[in-house]
Amino acid sequence: MPRELGDWLDAYIDYTSEQESPSLFHLWVGLSMISSALGRKVWIDKGYYTLYPNLYVVLVGASARVRRTTALNIGYGLFRDALPDRLIVSQKTTPEGLIDIFVKEGRRSGTSGGTIVSTELGVFLGAATKSGDIIQLLTDWYDCPNIFTYHTITRGKQKMTNVYCGLIGSTTPDWLKESLPPSAIGGGFTSRIVFVYQSRTEKLVPFPKVSEEAIRLRAKLVSDLRQIGEIRGEYRLTDAAMDWYERWYTEVFKPESIASQSLDGYYGRRHDTLLKVAMCVSASRSDETVIDEDDLVVALRCLSKAEEFLQQTTRLIQMTEVGKEEQKVYGVIERKGVVDYSTLLRNVSYCINAKRLQEIIDTLIGEEKIEEFISNGKRHYRLKGG
Repeated sequence: MPRELGDWLDAYIDYTSEQESPSLFHLWVGLSMISSALGRKVWIDKGYYTLYPNLYVVLVGASARVRRTTALNIGYGLFRDALPDRLIVSQKTTPEGLIDIFVKEGRRSGTSGGTIVSTELGVFLGAATKSGDIIQLLTDWYDCPNIFTYHTITRGKQKMTNVYCGLIGSTTPDWLKESLPPSAIGGGFTSRIVFVYQSRTEKLVPFPKVSEEAIRLRAKLVSDLRQIGEIRGEYRLTDAAMDWYERWYTEVFKPESIASQSLDGYYGRRHDTLLKVAMCVSASRSDETVIDEDDLVVALRCLSKAEEFLQQTTRLIQMTEVGKEEQKVYGVIERKGVVDYSTLLRNVSYCINAKRLQEIIDTLIGEEKIEEFISNGKRHYRLKGG
């Protein structure tokens, strides 16, 4: 059956274009939805292992300012209408409870798993991360093993077959830092996550309205996503795509291409993440299980957009109390563009006194993040190069 839309992802971005959440959030929610629709029914043969299109995506932003939850709810509300039989796990649960849910799904559908969708990832992970069990499960399940066993005192041995786990969540930097044990930062679990950070919205829409045209577009999106969910089989790269990938692979693993040591884990998996996203991009356009050069180029563009903020996201997660103070001051200057000293002090005086503020200003100037200048006899600050 022919699709109603030429490119599902483009159409989804168009559908959400009048909503306040950043377009980068909508892009990655859309990719996550395609990934969840494809599930374990498609793959790429990597010789010694099989690569499935599951993605771990985390939207990161300050509280309600960037409408993280709204972006997630718009997408997965549509997903539930398109594929109501697919397993979505949203409630907080224990590691054992999550295993039970996946085991039951395996008995029902033949695939042990589904997609974890959490509007507050910190709450979902919760205190369970103190033992690291749920983090370890998500880390192990990322590779979608054929067989996975787990032992508990009360339930004995639990066996899962044909595991598939996708994850999309939203959180603030503080929640994320509190939820993740230090061992998970920079490697293991977080190296498998595409962090999508945004600090501001692109537009303000006090009373958003969904037009009749948007309603019709949503119906087409639901219909085509249902069709995407029927795609099956092995994805293969065209000869041109294979040549492009081999050239890119050689470049990406040069030592000088790694952004920082703390991101080694993420960049070490980037070649496979690119192929996962490329499967989703291809499925967005066609039911054929073929990846061409353009699919890889678009997939890399999607990754690169998220990676522009990756170092900043990592710093926010690892930030000390001193770093939080610096971020508060920097954030005020960033939001206001230009700010005089008195206004800056008023904005942070609830948590930072004048002496400490001057120390932070000196540090930010020394780091060349901000610059000071005199206007009308007053000290003013702006971002360096702003």
